[in-house]
Amino acid sequence: MRFLITLNMPAYSGALVHQVVCAHPSDSLDELVDELNRNDFIVVEEFYKNPQTGEHYSRGEIAINHSHIGKIKVIGHQNEE
Repeated sequence: MRFLITLNMPAYSGALVHQVVCAHPSDSLDELVDELNRNDFIVVEEFYKNPQTGEHYSRGEIAINHSHIGKIKVIGHQNEE
């Protein structure tokens, strides 16, 4: 599934929070939260939005630390835009 994760840390741009669009093999928000509770870090595939087309493209895998997550929202299945 795809998720929008808000991290309680500054973004590179200087914003006080950092949002990440990512995909994880979890089948639900509850399953992702269970994974976060079992691990200090989880590996996700990060996506950036192309400003010209509005479509997302993969930027590869990143590891996210559960202690910096403030909010998670489901935004679709992995193969959806």
